[in-house]
This record gives sequence, C-alpha cells and structure tokens, in this order.
Amino acid sequence: MYAPLYLVTAVLRRKNKDYFLKRLLPEILQSTLFLGTNAFMFIASFCVWRKILGGFFLFSSFLPAFCASVCAISIERKKRRGLLALYITNVAVETLYRMALSRGIVTERKNIEVLLFSVTSAIYMYFFRMKNGLEKSTLSAIGFLVGYDERPQVEPHVSSTESLPRKEKSFLGKFQCLPKWLEQALSNLHQRFRKGPRHHLCRHTHSCLAYTLEGSAVQFGIGCAAQIGIICLTSLPRLLKEPKTFLGHLARSLWKKDNCYLGAFLGSFVGIFRLINCLLRWLRNHDEAFHGLIAGFLAGWSMMWYKSVTVALYMTLKLVEILYFKGIATGKMPYFKSADVLIYSISTAVCFHAGVFEPHNIRPTYWRFLLRLTKNRFAEMNRKLLDVYGVNSSKLYPNFWPNYDPRYTNLRPEGPW
Repeated sequence: MYAPLYLVTAVLRRKNKDYFLKRLLPEILQSTLFLGTNAFMFIASFCVWRKILGGFFLFSSFLPAFCASVCAISIERKKRRGLLALYITNVAVETLYRMALSRGIVTERKNIEVLLFSVTSAIYMYFFRMKNGLEKSTLSAIGFLVGYDERPQVEPHVSSTESLPRKEKSFLGKFQCLPKWLEQALSNLHQRFRKGPRHHLCRHTHSCLAYTLEGSAVQFGIGCAAQIGIICLTSLPRLLKEPKTFLGHLARSLWKKDNCYLGAFLGSFVGIFRLINCLLRWLRNHDEAFHGLIAGFLAGWSMMWYKSVTVALYMTLKLVEILYFKGIATGKMPYFKSADVLIYSISTAVCFHAGVFEPHNIRPTYWRFLLRLTKNRFAEMNRKLLDVYGVNSSKLYPNFWPNYDPRYTNLRPEGPW
C-alpha cells in the first residue's frame, strides 16, 4: 500500500539516487509496520480489555484503539506523525459531527462547509499577504494557486507573468498551423487586452483585467486536467477486468459536466481573489494585508462549485496548527511534548469506536479504507447485538448474521440476546 505512494512522491519531489537506494525501502517498511501494528494491536487490545471489563460496553472499542494507536504511532517516523495526526483528526471531527447529527444534538446547516472554508480562506490569505505570515510549504502551495503578485515585497520581486518563459510573450507563436495574418491579429488583440488600465500599486505587469482572467483560466485548466487524470487512474482496474467495455466506460465518465467543477472552483477562487485585491486598490488607493482577508473570504465562496467537507475541515485544522505554532513561537501558548502522538491516538480511537458501533457515521472513503485493510473483516461483526445501545449499529448491514458454531453458542437471529 505504501510502496506506490512513496515511490510516486519521491519521483515528484525529484529525490536523488541515494534516496532510492538507501532510504526508500526502509521508509516503506517502517510505515507498513506502523499500519500493521495498529491493526494487530487493536484486535489484541480488544480481546484483552474484554477480559478485563468482563464484557462489552459502549466504549469497549475506544480504549483498545487508543492503546493500539499509541504503540503504532511510536513506530512511525517522527516527521510523519504530525501529518498522520492532522489527517486522522480531520476524519475524527467529521465522524463526531455525523454522530451528533444522528443523535439530534445538532441540526444540519446548508452550505456550512462553504462558510467554514470561506472564513478559513480569509485568515490564510491575510497571512499570505503579511511578511513572515506563513511557513514555506504553505506559502508555496498558496503561491502556486494564486501567484505571488499579492505578496509583500520582501525580496526582488518576480511577477507571475514575468516568470513565464520568454517565448510565451509571443502568445500564439507556438501554433504554427495558424495562418500568419490570423496569428498576428490574435497576438495584437492579446497584447491590447494586456495593456489595459492597471493601478500604480498593483505589482503585476499587465492590466488588472488580464491579471484576473489569465490566472483564473490557468487554474480552471489545471483543475479540469486533475479531475480527468483522477478519472483515468481510477478506471485502470476496469481495463484489466473488462477490457472490451473499458473505452466506452471511460468516454462516458469523461463526458460529464461534473468534471469541470474542480476547475470552476479553482478558477473562480483565483479570479475572485485577484479581482477583489485590485478593486480595493482602485477604491482605496492603498494596499495592505487586510485586503487579503476580504478577498480570501469572498473567494472562499467559490467552493459552491465543489463542496467538500473534507477539504474545509483539513484547511481549518491546518490553520489551527499554524496558529498554535505561532502562539508557541511568541510564548503565548504552551508546548506539549508528544502532542502529535496523543492527538493521533485519540482521533484514531474515535474513528475505530465508530467503526465498531456506528460505521454509518464514518466518512465513506475512510470506511472503505478500513474494509480494504481488513479484507472486509470489519464489516463481518455481529452488530445486531450492539443495537441495544441505541446507536443503530446494524444500519449498514441489517441482515448480516454470522454462521455461529452451535457447539459454542445458542445465539439466533430472532433472539433472545
């Protein structure tokens, strides 16, 4: 499982030969051992705690999962513990929210994930427009999305348009198939479009309109390409199973308007962010980091194109982590040693507890991951016996009943239990 993930990551990051020869295999084995330990220790701890407690209770799965997770995460590399803690906390928070919904503790709010993303985006973009506001990795990710023209000038500035190769200036020169007159006409139109009005405080080199639309168009293309790439990759198993129908299935999958939603989300986010920043400079004749707060909030509503609780929660939790470390750096927040181990263990325990008692409240993708990891064994628990706790444990598998050996039990589907 980890082998293809680590291999692709190493290739994308252009790791050197020494990494592939000496470090790749040990890292794969270490992460595989971590995952295997987590699964094995959970089952072992589950049986041990049942013996200690004398039976099953509503939280009989939480304690075993916590103990197993502490042991497992201690095996994993320290560099990955924070990332794993962040990911599983994302899943755990969503699980707790679903559990609260199913109990009627909270009511579902329309577009709540969009609002959450907008608020988070506003704070991110405020820090993005500040000097030393974000760490390098986060800064690079946001810079790739919206460009660096809105960053404060802390070093010799390279505009996102200036950083393009020189041959890009000809715009249509690479389309040799076009007649010369048409190529020249389109090139002149493009240059006139770029030479529109630009505020003197704007750091981009072309007109504000060109700056907005060109950035939006680029990210729209990237989003659509990414969506199509994901569809092609997820369709590969079908090529092996049903090669005759593969092309027809792939064509139908690609010919859907849904494939443009990710592109529309990214494109509109960049377009709105750039537009609002330019507009505020024109209106106020002033530029400051606060503009990023307003632009980020309004741009965040572009998630209406591509609603995702997962993305909204991840961005929010990552922001909480950034703010916490900023608090530590300024001495306003305490530092807790091994906090990543504790957060990972508690969050995993929440997810495993839900996996036993309330699998219908787990994020579907994470539930499928657990089923793949256990070869569907997690689904083969007799959850009808757990319905007495009132959490509708057998909702996903209402008709499942194990084939018990009558020599050891007299349990029957019709009861009594």
